[in-house]
Amino acid sequence: MHVFLASVNKPYLLDPAVHSDGPVTIYKGFWQILLENYIWVSIGALLFFICLLVWYLIRNQKKSNQDQTMEETIDPFEEALQAIEELQKKKLKIEPKPFVFRLSEILRIYIQKRFQMPAMELTGEEFIVEIASNPFFSRNYEDLLRDFVGQGDRIKYSKETIESNQINLLLDSALFFVKDTNKRIEDQEKTKHEATNTVPAKM
Repeated sequence: MHVFLASVNKPYLLDPAVHSDGPVTIYKGFWQILLENYIWVSIGALLFFICLLVWYLIRNQKKSNQDQTMEETIDPFEEALQAIEELQKKKLKIEPKPFVFRLSEILRIYIQKRFQMPAMELTGEEFIVEIASNPFFSRNYEDLLRDFVGQGDRIKYSKETIESNQINLLLDSALFFVKDTNKRIEDQEKTKHEATNTVPAKM
C-alpha cells in the first residue's frame, strides 16, 4: 500500500512525456566552472605560456643564426664595391651632402667588417685617432683617410657651393682604399700561407 501511494505521488506518472524520474540537470555559468577548476586552468595557462616563450626564443635564435650566417657569407670587399658602384650611378641625382654621408657610411662599414673596428660608432676625430693607432692603417693609409674625413666633413657641414671635382676626389679615394686594402690583405694572407706550407730542405 505504501509502495503504491509513493508511486502515485510521482509527478511523471501524470505526464506521459516524462519517462523517468532522473536527476534534474543543473546548468553552471562559465565563471562558476572557471572558479571551481581554477587550479587546472592556472596550470594549463602556465604551460601554454611556457610553450609560447620557448617557441619565441627558438624562433629568435634561428633568425639570429641565419642573419649571422648571411653576414659571414657576404664579403665586405664585394659589398663595399657594389655599394660604391650603386652610389656612383646616382651621383647626379643626389645632393652633395647626402652623397658624402652615404659614401662615408660605406667606407666605415667596410672598415668595421673587414678590420673589426667600431668605425660606425666613432666621431671623425675618434676615427682618425683609431686609424693612427693601427699599424696597418698608419703605415699605408693614415694620410688618405685623414684627408677623406676632413674633406668629407667640410662638404657635409659647410654652406659653401660644392664642386663636382671634390665629390669625384672623395669617390676615387674611397674606391682606391677599398681595392688597395683588400689586395694588400690578400697578399699578406697568401704570403703567410706559402710560408706555412713551405717544407724546409733536408741537409
